[in-house]
Amino acid sequence: MKNILSICCVCSVLAACTSPVQQSGTLLSSQEDFPNLIRIKNVPEQPGDYDLYLFSDLGAWSGYALPENESRMYAGAFIGPMVMTGRGWTAQSLAAPVLTVNGEKYDLVRNVQTVEYLPGKLIQTYKDERLKFVTELCFSTSRTASVRSVITNLASEPLNFSLTWKGGVFEKASKLTPLDKGVCINYPFFSRRRMEQWDGSVSKKTSKVPSETYMQPADEVNIAVCFPTADEVNIVGKDSLQAVEKRDFLLEPGKTYQSEYTQTLVLKGENLDKELEKVRSLSVDQSFVDNAQRWNHNISALLSSDSPYMKENAYRNIVVKAMMTLNTNFRSAAGDLLHDCSFPSYVGFIGGCWSWDAWKIASGNALYNPEGAKGDMLALFDYQAENGMVPDFIGYNKSRNNWRDTKPPVASWGAMNVYKATGDKAFLAEIFDKLYKFHQWWYAERDHDKNGICEYGSTDGTLIAAAWESGMDNGVRFDDTEMLKNDVENSWSMNQESICLNSFLYVDKLTLAEMAAILGKQDLAEQLKKEAEPIKQYVQEKMFDEETGFFYDVRLGTGEKIKVMGAEGWLPLWAGIATPEQAERVKQNMMDEKHFNAYLPLGTLDVSHPALRPVRGYWRGPVWFDQVYFGITGLQRYGYVQEADVLTRKFMAHAQGLMTDGPIHENYNPLTGEALNSPNFGWSSALMMKLLLQK
Repeated sequence: MKNILSICCVCSVLAACTSPVQQSGTLLSSQEDFPNLIRIKNVPEQPGDYDLYLFSDLGAWSGYALPENESRMYAGAFIGPMVMTGRGWTAQSLAAPVLTVNGEKYDLVRNVQTVEYLPGKLIQTYKDERLKFVTELCFSTSRTASVRSVITNLASEPLNFSLTWKGGVFEKASKLTPLDKGVCINYPFFSRRRMEQWDGSVSKKTSKVPSETYMQPADEVNIAVCFPTADEVNIVGKDSLQAVEKRDFLLEPGKTYQSEYTQTLVLKGENLDKELEKVRSLSVDQSFVDNAQRWNHNISALLSSDSPYMKENAYRNIVVKAMMTLNTNFRSAAGDLLHDCSFPSYVGFIGGCWSWDAWKIASGNALYNPEGAKGDMLALFDYQAENGMVPDFIGYNKSRNNWRDTKPPVASWGAMNVYKATGDKAFLAEIFDKLYKFHQWWYAERDHDKNGICEYGSTDGTLIAAAWESGMDNGVRFDDTEMLKNDVENSWSMNQESICLNSFLYVDKLTLAEMAAILGKQDLAEQLKKEAEPIKQYVQEKMFDEETGFFYDVRLGTGEKIKVMGAEGWLPLWAGIATPEQAERVKQNMMDEKHFNAYLPLGTLDVSHPALRPVRGYWRGPVWFDQVYFGITGLQRYGYVQEADVLTRKFMAHAQGLMTDGPIHENYNPLTGEALNSPNFGWSSALMMKLLLQK
């Protein structure tokens, strides 16, 4: 009866939710059907306004936002660009329109009709009884965005209009030089440092120093703004530009005029001239045709799934929102990133790729961007150490790569998801040896007592790095953990064997065995399958607690169970390790409102635990969707389909902003559904997509 009531409650919540797209009997299915699923209307006040939302595409390292409705200065402009290397916004806008009609300034704010973020493009429409002005932006390449603006005379008599584009950059030290119908901007980024750190001639007693000595050059980008349809383009002062599109142009009734410009942003060391050659040969109109075809194809491919959730527009919206999020987080190879790769988010995680984030994200990207998904899988392995370890993080600047720890072994699972979506055996052959080497590394450097059951650890002996290696950084189960030196140089282990790690390694063995069989390595496939069995036996016999009906980490040496009931305890269901009887007991805890079936279900800590910190806890209670995904698919694996559906619908209905125009977040408050921490989060998006599509 409780399950039936839960389903009814969830359905009523769904009915009450308002979506950015009006729900109707017709299923939404194309680019134009999904306006403003994510609100990106904001204007930065300074380069470091990193928490503002934006749009990017095609792996670009730049992004744009829409003007806020009340912004008179930037109505009709596209905000930015922002640079995704961590350096922030270069400008509020490089091209804001100033339109006059019959000698009077046209009031864009008063005449706004729509300002929309569609999947793959931005579009603004302004209209009165005389004139219609439509301006739209999409990416033509991974380095260039194109803007097309069309003015239509709606009056019964000719109109005389003038159009000028005005823009400028934040950094006064930028160098502007003329191009043929354009301007090149060399935009330097600076590091702010205390003077005494690098200039001994400055007294430490003063807190005020001249800005020109306080700033230290750190990086640069080159931006080319080209106006091929303009009559003239000028540099204004040291940091601004102006393009006169037309002066006193007579537009006959019913006729249109089309303006075009491009914005190209290349990173340090990239060839601007080479990109501009592409720009000169591209058709802006064709760019928009290609954009619509690509996005409509991807939307159609995803939403054609026979999943029952795809029969409801509320869930179709979430899938498209997830794809838009993944697309904006996706970066093409640049700097020291040798393959395309996805950021966890462009908010708070700019500048590089994290290992298990990328491997989970690949599982979503594979469903519509298979080449990008392959890059997600290969990028971290470009830096695999000789001993097999994969760094936790790789940066645009490789000096920032993190070798203190790695991340849980979900790489083979991610790679197999890519293979299943693509059928690309060559990709499997390319990555298999790297995956197997990483798998072997765990047993060489993270199995302290050599019993075939591994521990999380670090290369520097610190507990904080070992906790990072778990991916559940400050989990309550690590509060009393100690570090042990292993018999390999630069190798330490926690003094506890983790249930999640060994569930992952069990799946890793079976997945590698499946890959080995596909690649004709039959002996290795059989060996890996045999190696998996002792893990299953150990987990079932040593890590399950009959009294509480849950799986736990165990202490090295004593075998004592560390009885903190957290999300890691249902990983054996996802992995297929649990016995049916054990799965039933775990399911009961997952569905119990006193433990995990809270207002927002399947948080990282039992909600009755005294250490629960639902708001600022990070991994001490907030709901992370990767763990929700593992839990729900684990229930499905053991036949608990109805319970999985209840939890799915409850999460989607109660997660703040998910069914309106809010972003998909890193995690959420289990007691209220409040969105927490980083917005526009990649693995949440990828795994929501997989779950709702039942892929």
